[in-house]
Amino acid sequence: MMRYEKVYVINPPSPPGYVSNKDSMGGFGQLFPVGATLFPPLDLIYLGTYLIEKGLPAEFLESLSMELDRDRLIARIESSPGERVLAVVRTSAPTLDNDLAVCRDIKANRTNVEVLVYGPVVATVAARIQKEPCVDYIVKGDPDETVAELITGSPKEAPGLCYRNEFGWFEGPSKPFNKDLDSLPFPKWELLPFQKYQMPKSSVHANVPFLPMWSSRGCPIGCHYCPYPVGQGLPWRHRTARNVVDEIEHLVRDLGIRYIVFRDPMFSLNQRRVIEICNGIVERGLKVEWRCETRVDYLNEATLTAMAQAGCEGINFGVESSDVAIQKGVGRRPISREQFVTCVETCRRLGIKTFAFFIIGLPGDTVRTILETIGFAITIKPDWVQFTAASPFIGTKLRAWAISHGFAAEDEYSYINSHEVWMGNDHLSKRQVKALYHFAKFFQTYLLNRKGILKQPGKSLLYRVPKWFVDRACDVLAFATFRCGSIWFERATPETGIH
Repeated sequence: MMRYEKVYVINPPSPPGYVSNKDSMGGFGQLFPVGATLFPPLDLIYLGTYLIEKGLPAEFLESLSMELDRDRLIARIESSPGERVLAVVRTSAPTLDNDLAVCRDIKANRTNVEVLVYGPVVATVAARIQKEPCVDYIVKGDPDETVAELITGSPKEAPGLCYRNEFGWFEGPSKPFNKDLDSLPFPKWELLPFQKYQMPKSSVHANVPFLPMWSSRGCPIGCHYCPYPVGQGLPWRHRTARNVVDEIEHLVRDLGIRYIVFRDPMFSLNQRRVIEICNGIVERGLKVEWRCETRVDYLNEATLTAMAQAGCEGINFGVESSDVAIQKGVGRRPISREQFVTCVETCRRLGIKTFAFFIIGLPGDTVRTILETIGFAITIKPDWVQFTAASPFIGTKLRAWAISHGFAAEDEYSYINSHEVWMGNDHLSKRQVKALYHFAKFFQTYLLNRKGILKQPGKSLLYRVPKWFVDRACDVLAFATFRCGSIWFERATPETGIH
């Protein structure tokens, strides 16, 4: 017997003025300006699919692709009068308050609706969620089996489930992460208007429909600033190569997908598995482009060659700091500058685009180390760069460090993204970090990424010639601007306002 006659798996509308990407930052989420790429929470699609495959009465309400504002979302839920309804709401760090407001609207004056909240950030902000009378259940960890057990009327003490009773909140036993990822059904994207998810022209050669995939979860490196180990755990859990290629074939041949974004924290931790995936793509004749995220020290030339032959169009990797001592100080297994240079050059030769991430203001950073990192970004010339500010995400070791040093308040309700400066460090004030961060962002926006203008490889001579001149001009401007800016920063004193 089922406890509910209808289950809605919900990604609430974005907060006003933003587009939410709840899949970003290890599922902790980020907010982007209106017009940004729509990116669905992958765990939401997995959850809904799992429930449907179990024969449970689940339906997606993914507000981004379905263009549901709050009123339309509530109207969809109200279309089930008299039925016992479970609203399963995916939340994230920067959208938490907005999502809880949506939960209040869902529950308002409706005795037939119960609300469940889940997401990677939930375990670290449970006390905040439990203050909301509208929330009946919280799931910590992978939600699939726990939600299914709740729907089918199994005991509320299901692992990972917290629920409200007459005495307050009861917390069931902790739930380990799912290790058998091959057992999960392929996401049922066909139940959504998935064509709305499109890579922008600034990232690929044209607006291209894409879908995300997980081939593995978890990251054993455990960098102190990273939310991935908090949300997905340290153990690396992976799907077999054949299972991954089977899903790629389904996306390409059944849904017509031409671009895939792998959302693994560490796609190439096992390079033999990556080569098996690539060989499978080639052997089955699958025409698809894709990108992934990984570390350069888990990429050798043989792996990169196989990836290029199988349609790998780009690789995201973290540099964070060009100073190995800074890397080591934040729990990151150090990677030398030479390794980054070699990887970028190999990718360029194979036609794979590189997207390098850098962090400004990590513990131990000084004016000198930050300038060296900016200079390194200019020198190695990845196709795309992203500078973010060191952010004390809830649950990370960086947050604990920031609190212990007085750089962050001991307040679990400070929901953070990485595109604002939130703290100083042991050498720099918050204002100094902010000035250096804006300096880095200038290069990112205008000289390195230049808003996507003439950034793609072009076959036409009419495109390649002006691109060559713009590339050279931006190189000269970048080095000249960096030199002048570095002199200014190095000579700056508190009296100049950078303090």
